[in-house]
Amino acid sequence: MTTISSLNWGILEVFYLIIVFIVGFLVTLCVLPFLIKFLKRKGYVGYDIHKNSKPEIAESGGICMLIGLSVASGFLMFFFPSFINEILIFILTVILAGIIGFIDDRIKLKSRYKIVLTIFIGSIIFLANFFRFITISSPIIPFLGQTRLTIIYPILVLLIVAVFANTVNMLEGYNGEGSGTCLIAVCFIFICGLLWNSAETILLILPVMAVLIPFFIYNKYPAKIFPGDVGTLSMGAMIACVALIGSIEVAVFCALLIHIFNSFYVISSVKGFLESSDIKEGRDDIILLQDDKIKASYQKNAVLTLPRLILAKGPLSEKELVKNFFVISIFCGLFSIISVFFLLWTIGRLEIIFVIICILILLVPFTILLYKFPRIKGIIALMILLLVISAIFLIVVDVFIMTLLLPDLNLLVISIPVNILFSSILYFPILLLWYYISVKWFWLKINKMKLNESI
Repeated sequence: MTTISSLNWGILEVFYLIIVFIVGFLVTLCVLPFLIKFLKRKGYVGYDIHKNSKPEIAESGGICMLIGLSVASGFLMFFFPSFINEILIFILTVILAGIIGFIDDRIKLKSRYKIVLTIFIGSIIFLANFFRFITISSPIIPFLGQTRLTIIYPILVLLIVAVFANTVNMLEGYNGEGSGTCLIAVCFIFICGLLWNSAETILLILPVMAVLIPFFIYNKYPAKIFPGDVGTLSMGAMIACVALIGSIEVAVFCALLIHIFNSFYVISSVKGFLESSDIKEGRDDIILLQDDKIKASYQKNAVLTLPRLILAKGPLSEKELVKNFFVISIFCGLFSIISVFFLLWTIGRLEIIFVIICILILLVPFTILLYKFPRIKGIIALMILLLVISAIFLIVVDVFIMTLLLPDLNLLVISIPVNILFSSILYFPILLLWYYISVKWFWLKINKMKLNESI
């Protein structure tokens, strides 16, 4: 990671960044109307299933984001030639994700094949790091500091990119849901990049913001275009690249917590990787009412998703439901800022008293948002519970496990620190306990809703 302070950027560099942002924004905005007409003419359309009229909407709209991002990245390489390697790997990875997504949009790949292909997306970053074209450092984790994963972490890059791409892909289906939550996430990642002093984060996240804004304008309710898998996989790959190249993994994880939550619930409830189109009849998580409002399914075998959790307190219109997604995303963004404060404290660049003061200040927007959107209180409480438990676990690991003088586990060419391996194994029971609590809470809300309706 290159620090912003070491580059001595001035007004000229800020001006360059503004130009890159404007170029990405305008190119995407200008391409969108023509792309909508082209996609409809080619028959690349999808049905808006959350409206009883089932209107036809242009599909595979993520193509415009790839075009805008490619042009903006070209300007970025011209203005900042010292980062040409990182920018080139970034755009190539996103384009590869887009190609795989477009293929899936056209021939509907089976989930297992798409998982394999999305793992392949990260191969560009893996090879670039292997041949020293770019440098991917081991992540810094709150309370633990720099981890000793010099050899294994570059290999884990393949899984990290696949996970980010698929989690973003799985939280999509409502007008503006995927693009809006990703836009909120990248805005907070930009703030985190400034706090973390990461030049790569700022350089890469700006064109992402630039292309997401105009796409969201056309994708929000009532949608004129859908991203398709070409869009969702691309958005996930964009954010994954920023996390890895900008060395800001923990903050990005927190910013995408809404996507990770949804994926975790879906995967655990269906015992595997499934998209909404793969869910069998009778297992739908929601029910569309005659007035276009959406309610949670009562069925025991229905898929457990984040929309179903939100709707457990009663039906909502699609627009109101998506608004709740956005508010949860804002909470996740605030969590990402707090995580950066803890990271800065961990590496000795911030006093703990300042971290506490910042958290107390952030309690103000926390309280206001929870007051205005009461139905997400339980979800936010579950998120905070998971984060607090994870923080306590990391402190225990730092005090009791990382101090043990255990030899590394050598597996041919890979050396794994036993301390970290042992800690990872211990974390799984904690994750299962948290999942058990969240499912119990969910069914409590569902049964309460059934009782209220019967009365």
